[in-house]
Amino acid sequence: MTTWLQAGPEAIRSLLTDMKAHRGPWQTDDVHGLSRRMGWTLNEVIEGEIATGHAGFGVRKNEIVCYFHEGLLDHITVGITENVREDGTDRDRFMWDAFADTAAEGVAVLGEPTDRDHTEPPTVRWRLEDSTILVKNLESAVTVTWASNRFQDEWDQIVEALA
Repeated sequence: MTTWLQAGPEAIRSLLTDMKAHRGPWQTDDVHGLSRRMGWTLNEVIEGEIATGHAGFGVRKNEIVCYFHEGLLDHITVGITENVREDGTDRDRFMWDAFADTAAEGVAVLGEPTDRDHTEPPTVRWRLEDSTILVKNLESAVTVTWASNRFQDEWDQIVEALA
C-alpha cells in the first residue's frame, strides 16, 4: 500500500484554532503580518495577485496559497495532504480518511458545521464572525479554505447563479 503525506491532528487543530481567533483585516498589505501571526513562511508574493508559502506541515511545496483581488485578501487555501495523482481505492480511502480526520478536528475546534455539502467536492463549512472555514475533499487533495465572508458570499452567489 502506498503512503501519502498528511498534516497531523495537532497541526490541523492549531491551524483551525488560529483561524478561529483571527479577526481581520482582510487586506493584501497585511499578508506578511498574517503569515507571521499564523507561523507561516511565505515563499513568493506577487503583489495584488497571489502569495504562496509553507505552513510547516511538510506535505507539499506550497501548502498555502493566498488569493488577492482589488486590494483585498479573498481567501487562503491550505493543503492538508500532498497532491495525489494516482487513481484507485488506496487513494480514495486515504482522501476520505484525511477529509474525515480534518472535519473531525474542525468539529472539535469550531463546533458543529454550518453546512455539510455532499456534492462534488464534498465540503464541510463553518461560518464565523468575519470569515468562513471550509474543509474540502478535492479527490486529489484535502484542503482547508479560509475565506473572508465578503468573498464567500460573492462566491456562493456565483455558484447559485450557475446551478
